[in-house]
Amino acid sequence: MPTETLLLEVYVNGHSIGKIGEFSLRRGRLMARPDELHNLGFRVPLSNASETGGLIALSDLPGVTYTVDQENLILRVTASDSALLPTMLNFYGREEPGGRRTIESGTGLTFNYDFTGTFAGGKASGTGALNLRAFSPRGIVSSNWLAYTGAAMSASGTNTTVRLDSVYTFADANKLRRYSVGDFITSGLSWTRPVHLEGAQLRSDFTTRPDLITFPLPNVTGSAGVPSTISVLTNGNLMMSQQVAPGPFEVPQLPVISGAGTITMTMTNALGQQVTVNQPFYASTSLLVPGLQTFAVDVGLARRFWGSYSNIYGKMAGSAIFRRGLTRKFTIEGSIEDTPGAYTEGAGGVLQVGHLGVVNFAAAASSGSGTTSALYSAGAQRIGRVFSVGASAIIAGRNYRDISAMNGAAITRKQLNGNTSVNMKHIGSVGAAYTSLDQDNSPNPIPPGSNSSQHSKIFSASYSVQMHHMSIYANEFRDLVNTGNKGFQAGVTIPFGRHSSISLSGASDGIGQAQAQRSAPQVGDWGYDAYVSAGNTTHIFAQGQYKSPVGLFTAGIDRSAGQTTVRLESQGALSFVDKALFLSNWVYDSFAVVDTSPIARVHVQQENRDVGRTNSSGRLLVPDMRSYELNHITIEPTDIPADVTVDVAVRDIRPRDLSGVVVKFPIKFSHAALLRLVDEAGVPLPLGSSATLKATGAVVPIGFDGDAYVEDLGPHNELLVELPKGRHCTVAFDYKPMPGEIPSIGPLRCTEVKP
Repeated sequence: MPTETLLLEVYVNGHSIGKIGEFSLRRGRLMARPDELHNLGFRVPLSNASETGGLIALSDLPGVTYTVDQENLILRVTASDSALLPTMLNFYGREEPGGRRTIESGTGLTFNYDFTGTFAGGKASGTGALNLRAFSPRGIVSSNWLAYTGAAMSASGTNTTVRLDSVYTFADANKLRRYSVGDFITSGLSWTRPVHLEGAQLRSDFTTRPDLITFPLPNVTGSAGVPSTISVLTNGNLMMSQQVAPGPFEVPQLPVISGAGTITMTMTNALGQQVTVNQPFYASTSLLVPGLQTFAVDVGLARRFWGSYSNIYGKMAGSAIFRRGLTRKFTIEGSIEDTPGAYTEGAGGVLQVGHLGVVNFAAAASSGSGTTSALYSAGAQRIGRVFSVGASAIIAGRNYRDISAMNGAAITRKQLNGNTSVNMKHIGSVGAAYTSLDQDNSPNPIPPGSNSSQHSKIFSASYSVQMHHMSIYANEFRDLVNTGNKGFQAGVTIPFGRHSSISLSGASDGIGQAQAQRSAPQVGDWGYDAYVSAGNTTHIFAQGQYKSPVGLFTAGIDRSAGQTTVRLESQGALSFVDKALFLSNWVYDSFAVVDTSPIARVHVQQENRDVGRTNSSGRLLVPDMRSYELNHITIEPTDIPADVTVDVAVRDIRPRDLSGVVVKFPIKFSHAALLRLVDEAGVPLPLGSSATLKATGAVVPIGFDGDAYVEDLGPHNELLVELPKGRHCTVAFDYKPMPGEIPSIGPLRCTEVKP
């Protein structure tokens, strides 16, 4: 019997799904391809589809019965929820993860600088923080320096400059990896200590995918018997509201903040009947999504006296860490370190306990120089909307060594931490914390003979409350080892305007403070900061700021202990890209050079926020782009002259970190004119005629009054006009561009062409 192909409208549980499926009728059995059934919303089990030519019979689907109305070409299916794929609902505004992404980067240089000059007691001094980086699609080379002159140089020793970090990095956004050669800080876990190395590093880097959620998020599932509207709220905040068809549905990876909370799902049908379900959850960023893993491998020489000297190194060292999410509630982790005199290895994990919180635990062993020892770490944490509490402990044996200890750092023998807080809503929030730290001197102290041991027990408590726009706070701390080290402070902050505030505070040592400040976040803003404290001594400080398109400039005066200091500061950046030099404010991450040349003075918006106008060359540097995220850059169309065409007025880009990208808006001069065409008797050519520019072959319609808009005109032009009833005429004319305008030419007499 031949196979019959049927195209059927599909109804599931009495409701049309709005899709037409392709089915095959063979020996009375209705069959379809697995992908077709999947697209229609049915769960397709692994079966012997290959034995039936790649087709699956609907009767073989568990929980599915059906009837076929061949006269009306309708398939009516009755299916249980387990037989249907859930409708996936995604909350509004979420960027769906994609495949390979295009990350843009230009080639150029950026030099960030922060110069400060002071004059006090007849002596002048200066300091500078310098950052130089070269970028290209192949990576970034950067170097950071400190510079000193005058009195500042004598205070820092004999060094006029100090190199901080110099490194080459390349981030692979599609493999989520970052490669570094040079200076870096090793990656670590909660129970390991990072160190400064100069060498090579390979590590996971999730910052290249800002849309990637690395920790488990709660899912919401349900089933609707009739078409309904699903509303999902997290801690009382509406996250999404969408309509769903009858059948199962799922909201995957619902975005929530860390800690405990409640998800409320309300299902409303067409009659207004509602069903509400509450679901508790706990989310922790210390966990990894099941199957997601992160790692880091570091090797190099330990940097010593970082920040004071440029090139002093310690021992060779290497380390590696690894973390992987095994389940939604359990993540494993491990670490290995090796350096002359110490080898350590350890493992641990993070476990979520129901909806209560998370616990972490780890154990490590070290060996070297003929000794062995161990380290144990444990902790628990709960973050709640009302009550939060946490505690952790790290205990190490007397002979425990790690890379940090072998290169001059003190050895932590015991560290205890505890904290708790209560949010009483309108009444305010209270918190308390306790820290106990016992550290022994390093086996290799730097400099030799120095003592870095420490023994302290600190207790602190705080209270804060928001009253209208006013913030009130009180803090107290006590050193339980050095009982004389204690204090209490209380204050109030009152904001006014968009960027201004006044703060008043007092302390138990008799010092009172008052401060008024205004920030300058945008180009063109003025800011100020005035401060006075009174007690044993009087301290007065005042400064003003101006944020210009080429930098942030600050001038201030400080008087304390009878000495007056004048301070001047200039902070900005110079960037060389696209064969041009740009001055701007400090470029912290990525930047874009918007190019509208040769059109100048065009307003540019970033995320619908005005960020300036292009200069006389048609360029503008935008210094605060978000790396690896989608940035929206637009230009103001009304700033474009009438005789200019811009094919694209909106650009979406993803720049590489610490790099610049040129955002080109192609500009085309239309060389256009509005022509008024008439016949030999001076009557406008009839509506519906068309004109062809012989030079380009472009065809344009003729409108009312014989008007025709024609682009790409030359000094001498000829039009062939097609008239009604198959008649034709020609017209020739000269054209002279008028910058910024579209000239009107005519009336132009069209001479009829005899057949």
